[in-house]
Amino acid sequence: MSSNSPRVIKYGNDPFSEIRCPESNVILKITYWDLWIAIILANTFNNDWDKMIDHLYLKAKSSSFLRDKFEAILNHAHLLRQALSEAGLSAGDILKKADTQFLKKQEPKARKKILGMNFDSREASIWMIDTPRKILTERAMRGHWSSFQVNPDEYAGSLERLFKSSGFYSEDQSFALEEKLSGFVDKREARASHDELFALYRAFLTVVIEKNEMIDDSYGVIGDLYGEIFKNYCMLDRTKLDMPMSEFFSDLIALLIWEDYGFTDSYKPDFFAALASSEIPLVEASLQEQRDELLEFKLEYQAENALTMFGMLYTQKQMFDKFISAAREMGTRHWSRITTMSEMAEKHQKYDLALAVYEACLGPGSHENFLKKKYEELKNRLGSKK
Repeated sequence: MSSNSPRVIKYGNDPFSEIRCPESNVILKITYWDLWIAIILANTFNNDWDKMIDHLYLKAKSSSFLRDKFEAILNHAHLLRQALSEAGLSAGDILKKADTQFLKKQEPKARKKILGMNFDSREASIWMIDTPRKILTERAMRGHWSSFQVNPDEYAGSLERLFKSSGFYSEDQSFALEEKLSGFVDKREARASHDELFALYRAFLTVVIEKNEMIDDSYGVIGDLYGEIFKNYCMLDRTKLDMPMSEFFSDLIALLIWEDYGFTDSYKPDFFAALASSEIPLVEASLQEQRDELLEFKLEYQAENALTMFGMLYTQKQMFDKFISAAREMGTRHWSRITTMSEMAEKHQKYDLALAVYEACLGPGSHENFLKKKYEELKNRLGSKK
């Protein structure tokens, strides 16, 4: 190459090599992202995938600013590992395609990109874009809509157009926005069929969440409207819906898990309390399925939301036989779900159970000392009754 030739810059998605799978004629295309991950895996983590993934996961948890980038790398590493395994290959097979000097020159870039998260979003691979967080969020917002008799998408576009295309709503401007949104709903409620009401409310519940980052709702008017729509949605007669109830609850539970603004917090206990006995197993199964999936992808915050809802279900339906196992699973990471179960047991004069809830949860956690104090207070209170 002459001194005047432009320098070739390799970015993550550029092709690095191709590897023929030993058991078939399938050719695995390797990018520089794959190469950089293989270099870090070999040189920093002694080819231990789990050790590397755990390291990246801990860094993702420790930095909210870089969380999305770490999750992007984590997902690419996870899917690369899976693709190599299915092809009967190892990460070492990637490194065989390069000489030692080339790999030494690539290591600083690998450390910068993989461990330092120093890359532009435009460099991201499709595996880094379509992370579990993105896929599950999108599914929670709109992924089940095709199962509704009237697709909520018929209202979603009109609702979206009520918002500015860009910019921000100040707290004072939130009142006018609330009037536009409530006026839209009121007008369509008046002439909507039963199935159309489900679609209208369900579209509202998603669109407002998707747009909420552009709203300063310090006065709470948008949140109050959201809560009212959620309550109305839950009160509709879902037995008349022409869709599987398991699908209905999968959609609703997913929304509740990923709704992260507290708009439904005060309404969820009433939702669980109003469940018909035939609906309880469906809700429980949906919570378990979604929590298992969230734990698999290490989305702990959302998995904790699902676990909290288990506590709400068991408390509101007075499923006392479930309290101990739930408390043991909950630990002392949060306090209110534990105290709520214990208080419900005490209210029904199940004093041994009220104590056992605390005994099952106690252990290292953010609220261990507080829950120990509540436990001692309960023991003293119950002891005075004897």
